[in-house]
Amino acid sequence: MSLSLHPRANLSDDQIAGLERALAAFYRNPPPKYYQMADRSAAQYNPRDQPFHCDLMNRVFPGATVLEAGCGTAHLCPQVEKNGGRYSGLDHSEELLANNRRRFPQAHFYSVQSPPAETFDLVASLYTIEHLADPPKYLRQLWRFCRPGGLVAIICPEFIASSGLAPSVFYGHTPRRLMAKLRAGALADAAAHWIDLKWRAPAWKERALASPPGAFWINLKPRILHENDYNIDTDAVHLVQLRDLAWFFEKQGAEIIQTSDRMSDVAPEVRCYNCYLVVRKPVPAPQTASL
Repeated sequence: MSLSLHPRANLSDDQIAGLERALAAFYRNPPPKYYQMADRSAAQYNPRDQPFHCDLMNRVFPGATVLEAGCGTAHLCPQVEKNGGRYSGLDHSEELLANNRRRFPQAHFYSVQSPPAETFDLVASLYTIEHLADPPKYLRQLWRFCRPGGLVAIICPEFIASSGLAPSVFYGHTPRRLMAKLRAGALADAAAHWIDLKWRAPAWKERALASPPGAFWINLKPRILHENDYNIDTDAVHLVQLRDLAWFFEKQGAEIIQTSDRMSDVAPEVRCYNCYLVVRKPVPAPQTASL
């Protein structure tokens, strides 16, 4: 089948590992515009365009330790330091981390192969979880890095509750437009495209919206692995929805502090395509000494 969208629990470890290898090959040498797109709005946050970023930064207090997982070019770092926080970043690329160290000498940067041993007051993940083939594994890592009483905050796309499908989903056997397939005489591809667009994709969307929380839908055939031209989120393999994230942390005993659904003043066009979650890790109850 041309659409390949599945709950994480329905996929084997081998399928996940194969997808992770394919993504790793892409991320080892991403196109130049990959981080340019990510950094486009990074210079200054404003409440209308980045309401979730602004809310997140309001939670950084002087002396707070902040870890950003999947930090990329660390555009959160100057915002944290401006609020008096101490920033650490975690990512894959050694070249990227070396550049970050030169740009932000007061911060600390770690490779995922050598993660920090300490825990943090705030663990943040900005537009990262959608690119990961095993979301529950990643969420467990965020939870582990958070100190008791600390916060975990996630900003990411909302792909299921929003209209349409994620940019990584394509119809038919290739990512081309339907008219391009017809002009090229690729009739089988065009037919599959039409069936996906008019029947299979809407049926999947209905199923995903009706599924219990915690499904963590995975796209085994992201667009970027089938074409050379990168556009934002064509590499997104996790079709995120807010309730999956909230479900995971509630299972850990977390207190839900803030969600995008609760922020009534957020512009509809921002809320429609993005979600935000802040949770607090509980402090273990003190043990009473036995007599």
